Amino acid sequence: MGIKFWIKRFSFVFLIVLVVLSLVRLLKGDSFADAILFSLIWSTISSSIFIGSRLYQSSKNRECVICNDTPESNRPDK
Repeated sequence: MGIKFWIKRFSFVFLIVLVVLSLVRLLKGDSFADAILFSLIWSTISSSIFIGSRLYQSSKNRECVICNDTPESNRPDK
């Protein structure tokens, strides 16, 4: 898995967390600027932790059975 895979994965997780957190904060009555700032900070933190843990697991050759999202685990011969 190259750097392109991990950048795409980080972007995907980041955007999902950003949208969900922004909507939640807006529904709670926060201003748009506060909701976006909060979401940007926590999206970056949570995406970094997620990708960091996946990189660590990948370096130890551990597959995520629940995720089944890495290219090696999607092969039909497994």
